[in-house]
Amino acid sequence: MTVSDILESKDIDLLERLRTENVLLLEENRKLTETVDWMHDTIWRLVRIQRSES
Repeated sequence: MTVSDILESKDIDLLERLRTENVLLLEENRKLTETVDWMHDTIWRLVRIQRSES
């Protein structure tokens, strides 16, 4: 017995849509994490510059 024997076509379609959405969300999360990391590094670099000038 295979999964396709147990699931109906609409269930398989739903699972595929959920899988696709999950991949997209994981990619978006990766990009957001990179952005936050960049912002964090930039802020600390600016703080170090400001401290060295004072």
